Amino acid sequence: MKNGPALCLAALVAGASPALAQTLTNPGFEAGWGGWNDVDPNKDATSVSGHFNTGLKSAKISKETGHFEQTVTLYPDSEYELKAFVKGPGIVGVEVAGTEVTASSAGDGENWVQLNIPFKTGADTGARVFGGWGGDEARFDDFELVAVSGPAKIAAEEVASGPREYTTLPDGCEGMGQLRVKKVRAEGDYDKEYAPDRVIDHSFDADSRWSAKGAGREIVLDLGMPQTLKELGIAFYKGHERKSHFEMAASVDGKAYAALIPRTTSAGKTTAIQRFDFDDMIARYVKIAAYGNESSEWNSILEIQPYGCGLGMIDPTGDGSDMAEYSNKGLFGLFTDVPPSENFDLSGWKITVPYDRNGDGKVDEIEEAELGSGWQDPEVFYTDPVTGGMVFRTIPAGVTTQNSSYARSELRQMMRAGDTSISTRNDDGTPTQNNWVFSSAPQEAQDMAGGVDGTLRATLAVNQVTRTGEQGKAGRVIIGQIHAKDDEPIRLYYRKLPGNKFGSIYYAHEPIGKDDIWVEVIGERKDNAENPVDGIALDEIFSYEIKVSGKEVDGVIHPMLDVKIIRDDGTEIVAPSFDMVESGYNVADDFMYFKAGAYSQNNSTLPGWRDADQVTFFKLETEH
Repeated sequence: MKNGPALCLAALVAGASPALAQTLTNPGFEAGWGGWNDVDPNKDATSVSGHFNTGLKSAKISKETGHFEQTVTLYPDSEYELKAFVKGPGIVGVEVAGTEVTASSAGDGENWVQLNIPFKTGADTGARVFGGWGGDEARFDDFELVAVSGPAKIAAEEVASGPREYTTLPDGCEGMGQLRVKKVRAEGDYDKEYAPDRVIDHSFDADSRWSAKGAGREIVLDLGMPQTLKELGIAFYKGHERKSHFEMAASVDGKAYAALIPRTTSAGKTTAIQRFDFDDMIARYVKIAAYGNESSEWNSILEIQPYGCGLGMIDPTGDGSDMAEYSNKGLFGLFTDVPPSENFDLSGWKITVPYDRNGDGKVDEIEEAELGSGWQDPEVFYTDPVTGGMVFRTIPAGVTTQNSSYARSELRQMMRAGDTSISTRNDDGTPTQNNWVFSSAPQEAQDMAGGVDGTLRATLAVNQVTRTGEQGKAGRVIIGQIHAKDDEPIRLYYRKLPGNKFGSIYYAHEPIGKDDIWVEVIGERKDNAENPVDGIALDEIFSYEIKVSGKEVDGVIHPMLDVKIIRDDGTEIVAPSFDMVESGYNVADDFMYFKAGAYSQNNSTLPGWRDADQVTFFKLETEH
């Protein structure tokens, strides 16, 4: 959606409104059956009569099979009154959303009697006005639809006030939603098996499409009444295999069209809806002129969806992504040609990278807003072009943070999600809304924090670990953490020794002021460990879950740490619950945040070696 140039369309909109939603065509039958449908099966029970209430003609029903009707478009959520004059016993009515409301005349055939029928519309704006047999011969004249309240009344009053000229969008509306399409037609020849109405049946099945061969084939949508048009969505048949050529235009009256988008080409990546943005425009009719595709002269469209605002907004009917085919999708539905922030919600994270490119003497960090706007780096943080995964890569000799000897490409949880009015941390160590605390912390700390307890879930693969350097450091990388103010309640390690086929997983828990406590989950952590037969290979996809929850023991809340690994076959390896009640975190001046990525634990690699740690994430989520 774009804010376009000044438009002077109000006179056209006002002039079109009554004909679209307030007025019946040929209400006095002066044009015979024009606008009406004579549904008498034998065509001998209805006729146009020279006896009239006003004008020169009326409709006449002389037999039981006599019936006539007219379909009209009304405004939604409005009150109306249908009026008609009847001479003799006749029935007049209106049907809206499958419900009929009628009135009958028991006249003597000598005098004209006015019938009044109040009714309401809901979301369905289609209606059928009719006249029928009432037991004897009758005549019908001067039908009228009167708007009583709701949007219909507002539109009628605007029409009565006369044309107006606007220098901005008339009655500009806020927001954007999918717009109702009342009818669709195609200009020129088309494949009869794939008719134009297929593009508005809400089906993305390959057999539910419009197809026409040749350049310049047109398909036109009728929105039923003028709307503020902001975007148009098109789903192309075989849209993941080829690009299609087309242009768009729109019109208030179906005669004079203004360009929305000049000749352009689809992305050629998906069969789901592709949305096209243009300057806002008041329009009732939307026309697409198609010019074949890069493989043939055929034009084939699965669905067309207009978006904007006005009286024709409807609930979304789906964009087809649930059954779409893609040329640019990798594993887990991830796209292979977008930055990580378009596959993952990174609004609540910042990233620390292993370099100092701005030369300020500190490791570089990319804050939430920039990271969430598509930031990536081809060396240390990017989307894998094959799987679509989020790649973290770190060189052990890279720049480190002030309190670490190891380089990292690692996300840091930022619960403030870009709201810089919330500080990262308080000077006295108490939590802010940017961090969370254990449920064992004092209540005042819980009230200050952005959350209480939490879970970190990730699906990932470790692609590479270091192979050179000191024996006690080679092959190890941290893939997930809970970090406190100064310490780490958990550091989750993956380690594959140079001579082993598989890697181990273990974690360290750091009590405040005490030595680390190590817990092995898969394999062993020692520097000369044998190849773990149940270990995890490089490039093997697995998941982990790190969870902190409170458990009441003898009236005291104990913070419990639970860790589990889920293999790609669904097998779960669950570490014993770890009670952190004696670890020193049950205080008011401490806080927590999650971390995830590749945090190298080897700073001793040999010069000249292409040693690095690389981890690819396919899913990443937190919960509090």
